[in-house]
Amino acid sequence: MIAVIADDFTGAAEIGGIGLKYGLEVRIETEVIDASDVDLLIIATDTRSLTANEAAHEVAKITQKLIQLKPQYIYKKLDSVLRGNIAEELLAQMSACGRKRAIVVAGNPFLGRIIENGNYTIDSIPLNKTQFVNDPDFPVKSSSVIEIIGRNTYDVISKSVTQDLPQSGLIIGNVTNSSELKQWSEYIDNTTVAAGGSGFFDILLSREFSIQLNASVEPVLTGEKTLLVSGSAFPKTREVLDWMEKSGIETKNMPEEVYSQTDFAPEYFQNWFEDVVDALNNNQKVIISVDHENTSGENRALRVKKLVAQLVKEVMLNVELDDLFIEGGATTSQILGELNIEKLYPVKELDFGIIQMRVDEYPNLCITTKPGSYSWPKNISFKNTDKIELNNG
Repeated sequence: MIAVIADDFTGAAEIGGIGLKYGLEVRIETEVIDASDVDLLIIATDTRSLTANEAAHEVAKITQKLIQLKPQYIYKKLDSVLRGNIAEELLAQMSACGRKRAIVVAGNPFLGRIIENGNYTIDSIPLNKTQFVNDPDFPVKSSSVIEIIGRNTYDVISKSVTQDLPQSGLIIGNVTNSSELKQWSEYIDNTTVAAGGSGFFDILLSREFSIQLNASVEPVLTGEKTLLVSGSAFPKTREVLDWMEKSGIETKNMPEEVYSQTDFAPEYFQNWFEDVVDALNNNQKVIISVDHENTSGENRALRVKKLVAQLVKEVMLNVELDDLFIEGGATTSQILGELNIEKLYPVKELDFGIIQMRVDEYPNLCITTKPGSYSWPKNISFKNTDKIELNNG
């Protein structure tokens, strides 16, 4: 069994899709519960939303539990552009595993994500000139990987794969092409924690397994009762908005009063809930959005995510959904927590990082998640004329 600790849910699902590609039996858990009859066990944390100390404590606890299951190795899935509590989480895992070195390969040349001479670019654009500069929780202020991660009492260095590597510290690998990505995998052994993005994990699996499946390219038909939750802070492009409008999705935006007031009158939330339920019962596909200009305010992002999760729970108590689409890892974690879902079973990869899953608690429900910065694939159809297709892989 191979184990993975992911710092957010959509990253965990992305790893799950890679496992499916190699024909592995995959399970995602929000806590370390069980590893029987599974090839790839992924623990989906929400540590990116925690403080550095809280994240380190959580990763140490999970690592210690996973060690008892005796996995081949424990991969640390990080955000591909190094947002989050990178150093603190890695140091906690290294300490729990008794390792002094971690190799972090976050770049992915297949997606145009390059780290060269310690500087990160996406499609040749410096990272701090991309949309990630507007991230509400971890705004990227530099393209230097050392500056992004920070350096306090630990050694963080940027290295090319051809350079001599130290036996301790956090090594952030330069990667400019697929050949270098593969070369980095050769340095991973039982003295080193392997960490980084999904691209690097893909390479690690390819050393042991052969590809069995590819992402779905066939049209994906959504069920009659379909709810899409737009929980990401990333702005929608005009193209995406036009696609949603043409698909006939009914948008139900969080009321301004609910968004801006911590002591809003309950009827505002109730009206929002009733609008969503009425639309679903009239066989309309619905998107829950949070589209407001004022984004300032202490703890607003977390409060809004909790309110969205509460709404989804209330809706699902009144409507038997066929499909639930969620974007954004933190939003997904909040929703799963409200629904008391701790185990998920990936069944199909629709596109890179976009995964369909089943859960025990709702046997007729298909949950599909994606990272906030990715786009929904165009082969998903939300038109009301579609009939449900149970995608069991």
